[in-house]
Amino acid sequence: MRRLPGKLLAAGVMVTVSTLGPPVADAAEVTLSHAALERVVWQVMLTEGGRAYFEGGLDDTCRYAFVQEPKVSGANGRLHVRFLFSGRAGAQVGERCVGPGDTFDLVVSGVPALSRGELYLEDLRVEAPDTAYFRLVSGLVESQLRQRLRYPLKQDLDRIAATVGAPAGYSMSVESLEMSQVQVDADALRVSLDVGLSIR
Repeated sequence: MRRLPGKLLAAGVMVTVSTLGPPVADAAEVTLSHAALERVVWQVMLTEGGRAYFEGGLDDTCRYAFVQEPKVSGANGRLHVRFLFSGRAGAQVGERCVGPGDTFDLVVSGVPALSRGELYLEDLRVEAPDTAYFRLVSGLVESQLRQRLRYPLKQDLDRIAATVGAPAGYSMSVESLEMSQVQVDADALRVSLDVGLSIR
């Protein structure tokens, strides 16, 4: 099994497939430790100073909402990502910021799935304290997490196939990509990917 951080997942899949035989269709067995998955979250989601902003930005101190410090775990067939959430729904009144805000742990969980070349969390659930502030922003936070907790695996595979996958004078592309098996363990995510390649 190959243990690969971040976008090296795509490279590992391509290397595994290309070394198994003729590049028509083959399977890749990939294991991602939870620590490696945390680095994936950092790379694809926490792109604003180590944070993912749902409202506001780095310079906003009165109205903002963001997550940071991801911690990945697994239980009961579901992948869990714990974030530290901070937010404030304030308004400037003179020199003061007036309005509710809060900081707490927020947990996102789901079943890893693959659709249209993207890895994502199916049956996504968000667990957070039932505070007056979070009730104001829960819809926004959940919709943003659904959009952002995705990894464009096929896109990265296509890039790698175009540059290093094929012999000189030929081009390689990913024709099909399916996930045939997924297993969430206490220490890692294990996936079986069926990859169909073509050379022209």
